[in-house]
Amino acid sequence: MRFSVVVPTFNRAATLCHTLTALIAQDYPDYEIIVVDDGSTDDTRAMIAREFSRVRYVYQTNRGPAAARNRGIAIATGDVIAFTDDDCVPPRDWLTRLADGFARYPQVVGVGGYLEAPDEVLQREPLARYERFVSRHLFRADAREYVGGFECPAGGTNNIAYRRAILERVGGFDEAFPYAAGEDADLKWRICQLGAELLYVPVKMTHLQTYSWESFKRQAYTRGKGRACFDAKHRAKPTRVRALLRLLRRWLILPREWFHREYRPFLAMRAVEAWHNFRGEWEWLDENSRCRLR
Repeated sequence: MRFSVVVPTFNRAATLCHTLTALIAQDYPDYEIIVVDDGSTDDTRAMIAREFSRVRYVYQTNRGPAAARNRGIAIATGDVIAFTDDDCVPPRDWLTRLADGFARYPQVVGVGGYLEAPDEVLQREPLARYERFVSRHLFRADAREYVGGFECPAGGTNNIAYRRAILERVGGFDEAFPYAAGEDADLKWRICQLGAELLYVPVKMTHLQTYSWESFKRQAYTRGKGRACFDAKHRAKPTRVRALLRLLRRWLILPREWFHREYRPFLAMRAVEAWHNFRGEWEWLDENSRCRLR
């Protein structure tokens, strides 16, 4: 089984360097690394040329992560395409564990793990602990393997591998998603609607994100836009009334969550996240025509 690892990037040369260092050191014998530069203006190109001659580098004008990943798929030579992001560091046995999952569950079309901050960051950053809480308690990405459909914890493009055949069958990522949000859920949805199954394995992808309030709010805002884009394609058409009702439901449930000990440290974060998700949805409604989905 040959892997092609596709990493889209945009102006993150510093963290991308850590990503590529870890990818070069994988203990799996047969794989290639493809970086698709989505219009970076920093020294990404020079850094790769200087330090990572083994990496296949492709440049394109800025079109978003969905288009960048599709460009990587198009030139990949592997029969399995693995995806991660330019602020992620995989363990040395990442590809080996993904390959083992495919070998043990030959019926699955995708194998993936979870995303979490480094241990030392988890100790000092509340927002990193909230990210872990969401992953483990809400998405159920815990220590147990799981085979299933859309409910499976695997599927985030920071830590997933799909068989090339299934990607070709569904037409890859929908490039009408212009944000770094929603495009991975859309791909997973279309794959699972065919009756295909995914495998979650508890392999950690280390997240090098800056856990600041500004980045948290910005990410929540972008995810709100991605959620609206996803809903417009697969669920009820987003409206301002629906967006407002979703915000109110999330805020009204907070007093009840206070009685659950595992939720209690994160109530303020959940309230702020809900507000910025709402702002993103509202902004998407203003843009609306940008999302012509297939």
